[in-house]
Formats: sequence, C-alpha cells, structure tokens
Amino acid sequence: MKKLILKYSILMLTLLFLSTSINLAASTAGTTASALANTFRGPQSATEVEKFLDDYFSQDPIKKKINALTVAVVQNSQVLARKGYGVTDRSTNTPVQTDQTVFRVASVSKVFTALAIMQLVDQGKIGLQDNIENYLDGYKVNNPFATPVTVEMLLTHSTGFEVRDPSSNSFMIDASLTPISLKDEVFKQFPPVKRKPGSSYMYDNFAYALLGYIVQQVSGEAFDAYMEKHVFQPLGMTSSSFRLPTDLAKRLATVYDASGKPRPVYRLSPEIIPQGSMVTTSDDIVRFMQAFLNDGKLPNGTSIVSPASIKAMETYQVAIHPQVADVSYGFEAPFMLKDTNGQHVIAKGGDIPGFSSYLWMLPDSQTGVFISYTATGGLRDDFFTAFMDHYYPSQKTQFGKADFMLQSASELHKFAGLYTDLRTDSDIIKVSVVGDGRLDVYTPWVDHEQVTQVDDKLFVDVKGRPLAFQTDSQDNITYMKYNNPLSYSAKVPEALGYPDITNDHPYAAYIQGLQSLSLLSDVASQPFQPLKTVTRGQFIHDIVQQFHFRHSSQKASFTDISASVYQDDILSAANLGLVVGVSTDLFEPNRPILRQEAAVILSRIIHHLSDIKVPTAALQLTSGTDDWALADIQTVLALKLYGPEVTTIDGTIDFGSKRALTKQEESAMLYNMLVPNV
Repeated sequence: MKKLILKYSILMLTLLFLSTSINLAASTAGTTASALANTFRGPQSATEVEKFLDDYFSQDPIKKKINALTVAVVQNSQVLARKGYGVTDRSTNTPVQTDQTVFRVASVSKVFTALAIMQLVDQGKIGLQDNIENYLDGYKVNNPFATPVTVEMLLTHSTGFEVRDPSSNSFMIDASLTPISLKDEVFKQFPPVKRKPGSSYMYDNFAYALLGYIVQQVSGEAFDAYMEKHVFQPLGMTSSSFRLPTDLAKRLATVYDASGKPRPVYRLSPEIIPQGSMVTTSDDIVRFMQAFLNDGKLPNGTSIVSPASIKAMETYQVAIHPQVADVSYGFEAPFMLKDTNGQHVIAKGGDIPGFSSYLWMLPDSQTGVFISYTATGGLRDDFFTAFMDHYYPSQKTQFGKADFMLQSASELHKFAGLYTDLRTDSDIIKVSVVGDGRLDVYTPWVDHEQVTQVDDKLFVDVKGRPLAFQTDSQDNITYMKYNNPLSYSAKVPEALGYPDITNDHPYAAYIQGLQSLSLLSDVASQPFQPLKTVTRGQFIHDIVQQFHFRHSSQKASFTDISASVYQDDILSAANLGLVVGVSTDLFEPNRPILRQEAAVILSRIIHHLSDIKVPTAALQLTSGTDDWALADIQTVLALKLYGPEVTTIDGTIDFGSKRALTKQEESAMLYNMLVPNV
C-alpha cells in the first residue's frame, strides 16, 4: 500500500530543493580519475551541442511542459551553446533571449551565497570552523549539545537545526505590504538544534539565510549590495540580482496558470533571500560557470575567489557513504545519482512558484550546464539523464564492490525498523529483512522496493538507486538515505512498551510503533488500557497531533466544546472539513466515537488532504452501517486502515461500524495511516 502523504504535513517549498565533515575523492561512484580519462567523451563541438539541444527541446512532449526555457553549455571556458526556447510573453510572442530574459533560479542562489562566504574566508574574515555565535551579536543558539554549530555546518546543511522553510507569507502580491528585513526574519524564526551538530544531513534553507546574514555582519554591507559589488560586477553579470528591481522585473519570463492566464508577479519577504531570491539570465550564469571552471579566474586574469575555495566547493564534504555523496559548499549531489555515468558531478537545483532551474558542472572535464524554465516538474531531471547518456555514455555508475560477500539475514537485522525523515517527520520508511543480503524497503517516494547489499552499509535497488546507512561509534544504525536528495531519515528507537501490552499482544505492533514514533501521550510505566473506548474529542486530538494540523483561531461553532480540553483540536478539524457536529450546534466531545464515525474522518483526510489513490473495487459489508458512512468505510477497507478486529466470513467483511472505537483499534488505524500495511 502506498503510504499516505498529507499535503498539510509535507508542505515544503524547495525555494530556495557523520561526525565531522568527510572529504571525498573526486569520483563519488568509485571510478578513478585515470579510468575516467580513458572513457571521457563529453561535448566538444558547438554545432553538435546546439543540434542536440534543438532535437531534445523540439520534442512535442517536452514543448508541452514549458512556456519559456533557457539553457547553456560551456567547456574549457568556451561557450558551446546558449539557447532560448519558447516565448516570454504569449501576447507579444517575444522569444526567449539568453542575454535579456530573466528567470528566478530559487535555490541556485545558494551557490552564490556560498561563493560570498568563501571570498570572506579567503580574506581571513571568516573561519569555516568558527562558532556561528561569533557573528550573532550576542545571540545564543538553543543548542543542548557540547558541539557548537559552525560556519561549515551551515554550508553543508549539517547543523542539526529544526526545519525552517519559507511559508506562504514569503510570497507577496499586494504592493502595499512591506517585506520583513533579513535580520528580523533570521531572528524571528531562529531554530533550536535538535540533533548533534555535524552528525546528519538535512537540506536547510535557514542555514543559507543565516549565511547571508553573516556576510552582512562581516562585510558591513547589505547582502544584496555585497553580492552586486563583489560577485556580480566582477563577473559581468549585469542582469543578476538578489532583489527584483524594476528593470529586471520587466524582463522576467511570464508564468501562466493551467488555464493559460498569466500569473501576477510576486515579491518575496524578506525581499532579499540569500537562499533563493536570485534572478538572472543564462548569459550571466555562463560567465559564472566559465570563472568557476577556471579556478575562479576572470578573463582579465584576476580571481573572484581562490583556487583553494573553488576546490572546496567542487569537493563533496559530507557523505553518508563514500560512494553516496550529500553536499559540498553550495552544491549537492545530483538528484539522479545513478545517472552520473561514473563522472564527478556537482549540482544545484532550485524550485520556486512558477520556475525550476538546474545547474551542474563536471570539474574534471571543465564542463558546465545550466537550465531554467517557467514550469515545475521533472523536465530538468530527464534532461540531465539525456545529457549525461549522450555525452558520457561509456560507463554507468556502479555502486559497491563486485566481490562483496553478502551478510546473513541475522547480521542484517540491525537495519530493520522504522525511519523518520528529518525534514518531514510524518514521512516514514519501513525496512525489513528478506534474506541474506536483501532488504525490503517501503517509502513515501518509491513505494515498495527490494534492495541488495553491495557493501557493508550500502544497498542498491533494481533501478540502480543506492540506499546507504550510517552508524555511530558503537555500530548502531543512526540514519539512512534512499532516493531523497533533501535529507537523511533517522532510525526510530525501539518502544519502551506498556505493562499490559506484551510482545505477542495482537495490537502490540501498532501500539509500540506509535509509542516509538512519540505519538502516544500514555506514560510507559502505566497500563495502556487497550480496551478503553476513545471519545470523539480524544480521536480528533490524536488526528490533529499526528498530522500536525494547525490550530484555528476561529470562534467555536459548537456550544458544547468550550469546556473540553480538545476545543482547539475540534475547531481545527472542523475548519478543515474533517468533522461535523451531531447537530447544528452540538459536537458531543465526550461521547465514545463509533468506528464508522472514525472511518469517515480518516476517509476525509485521505480524499481532501492527501495525494493517495484509493482502489475503486467495492467490498461486501455486513449489515449495520449507516448509508452516510458506507463509501468512507470502503476507503478505509481498501487501504487496510484497521487491525485484527475486522474479520471476513464467506467474502463479507464485518467492520463493526456501530461499535465504539477502542484505544487498540485506534492505534491500528493511526499506525496504518503512517506506515505501509504489508
């Protein structure tokens, strides 16, 4: 069963998509530089590259995905292609021009923020191992660990910070609104440290906002002014900015909605966002790529940054496994790591409403590619794969060791269990042992896959995608990473259990699973009371807490909930359309909830707040269910959101619709909403 993915719980704008750092060799897939020299082909001819681009972007399925697109390819400081496809404005049919048409590049901005930091490192004004508190005017980070957060950890997304992402308030259409300042934004949402700094990777927008603030603090210049003076002007990037000035706004590619209507141009708050507000043209990015691939040197021989800093930016600094890289300074491993074809590739993608971008470079062959377009989706991933297969076809990326001896099923038991994504803790991965050297993996991203061991803590699925684990000093599994470029997933500790729930209890897996995920408020040393009934108010509370629904500020529409401890939860659920009262003004929060009532609420979550597809096959139920609940119970049954209390006799299912829901039955429902029921 595909795990439920709630829109409310996974809302994440990619504005902007270990112990100490691990320095990796140039190849992230185990291929030596000397071997690469024998197999390298790469783009060579401008004529051929232009033909490849024209052929690729003229395909009808691709043309339908975009309205305006720009792409550029450089090698050995030479521009092999810079092309525009589509139009910037349908009303005028103005073609995309690589030197004029401006695109929002979202998280590609982070590359330039990292470059600014490395400039200041070159000047001795910042130390990569400096405690960030040195630059915070006396502010003390909420950090319970003895290890401080360093500047390098900000660069490598390894701070251990709690997630802080842009919200809907970051996008402003109303011209009368005033954006918040970068400083105010940073200190308004400064996160606590949740994991030991330097121990894990989690894509961190806040870290790069803070890096921009540190640039301001150290240089004494506003971040956007610093970038203009010390980065854009020296590089000749005359159409680039971290704000959206009027002249560039006029040249911004128009974004259209599904009906073909142009979307209004929005501003950002803060107006200058170091992690994602940059606008630019492909010609400007070409100038950056040329300098970067030339050890930071400009055409006139001066340097924008030192060769040592360029080397640091193109070398992966953090990895969960030597063959599975995470990040360098400003760049990350490609989304499609298996499609690097044995090449050392550094990449940076970016998404912001209406725009997607991707910048990747191959330092060993001095090749750089940039693409940006007015759409969202996987076009850039498909283009990356097509480009790499066309120009570097001789070798596919291979993970692991050919002569690796598979470990026994008993040895693999340490990998089994639940893992929670560090960015979205409701995204849960389930790992179980199949046999010697094989694991079953159930994730929100790829459903069910079987992976085969190819190294000590490294596995590969049938599509060639790696799954890697990390251990602590006692060889306990701490994190895993699989098909998710945004973060590790943390291994969930085993449940403490309850005195009245033995391991052979029919509901032990559900109750202990929720306990291990910290989703039960029951005290471990006290009886769980599995047969106790659940009230309507308690059920709503548990749903709201499990899926992180925001509390509503609206006044009560029910007259009987003001004295309930669950009043805020009931209001939140009502405003989301998940519950209705038993009458116009009554909710009855203290009455035990019937199983059919619980099923209706779960079904509404699935149909209105999730992306899951529900099987349509009708199932035969015993009599006793009210008509208003029949369709919703069908949904719950189809997705197996129940425990052993649901029985089938001669093909007819007894759901027990009119029975009061017990705590053990609620545990089965809620656990199966999060974890694949297989």
